[in-house]
Amino acid sequence: MTIDNSLIKLESIKKVFYTDEVETHALSGIHLDIRKGEYVSIAGPSGCGKSTLLSILGLLDSPTEGDYTLNGQPVANLDHSQRARIRNREVGFIFQSFNLIGDLTVFENVELPLTYRGMNSADRKQRVTEALERVGMAHRMKHYPSQLSGGQQQRVAVARALGGKPAILLADEPTGNLDSKNGEAVMELLRELHREGATICMVTHDPRSEIPMTKAKPTNERNFLDIRAWSFFRHSSFGFRHYPEP
Repeated sequence: MTIDNSLIKLESIKKVFYTDEVETHALSGIHLDIRKGEYVSIAGPSGCGKSTLLSILGLLDSPTEGDYTLNGQPVANLDHSQRARIRNREVGFIFQSFNLIGDLTVFENVELPLTYRGMNSADRKQRVTEALERVGMAHRMKHYPSQLSGGQQQRVAVARALGGKPAILLADEPTGNLDSKNGEAVMELLRELHREGATICMVTHDPRSEIPMTKAKPTNERNFLDIRAWSFFRHSSFGFRHYPEP
């Protein structure tokens, strides 16, 4: 008996943005399989569709066409409230600009997503404390974002993503606003989380994120996207041919 270990499956995903005068085809014919415990990196030049893909993966947007299954549940055609409910439970976001709320403490920032679940105060406190301890920021839980360095703010953002115990972490240029030292520290934190079993999908231009993986070669340079998996390359297609490492 074969066990399906897939966490995310995209099939024939297409995304078109419409205005009164223009149709912009951001994604076309996307097939992607991310399995539990994989670390996937999506790279490519500006305008190739990385952020659009991440928005669809994170249920911030819906595809124009195609099928999307998250943790065994079809989610491509859900309405806004349904997507929000599943997103809160299944997806943890890590943003380039941290997106912390300035007038909330570190503890309150990490706690906030959990309040939308109706979780009681004691359970929230335990989750938040565990998440902050995991990223080495428990000693700063009463501080405000303005009192933290960029690297510390990103660690808090990672803790916020971890607090909900999501099925997958989606990281959008997580080192983009950090210097080399802090950027490497955040990348090492993500690597540690992956070694502990976390499933991670990251959009990045940062060479520090590069990991030993099979490459994808574009058939159309204009639409180049490079998707890589930590251990092995699952099947994905952005108008690409697959080719072996030299």
